[in-house]
Amino acid sequence: MTIVEPIDERRTTERGLPPIWEWWPMIEGTLKQEVLENPSAPLRRAVVRRICELCEVQFVPTAPTRLTEPERAYLAGWTRRSGW
Repeated sequence: MTIVEPIDERRTTERGLPPIWEWWPMIEGTLKQEVLENPSAPLRRAVVRRICELCEVQFVPTAPTRLTEPERAYLAGWTRRSGW
């Protein structure tokens, strides 16, 4: 018998992505740069897949995914604070 752990819905947003404060510190610099170049653009599927891998989320959204306004504000604060 195989036991499958249920998806922890508290770890994902309504779009299926984990909260940005969980994955942003862990994501690779090249992907950070890509996201920061145009934070309003849809995220590439490879970026979404990597976010889910980093946070150990089994579900990967299939619809185009964009950062929300609060997520973009988080990035703006992060770039100011880190000097990125």
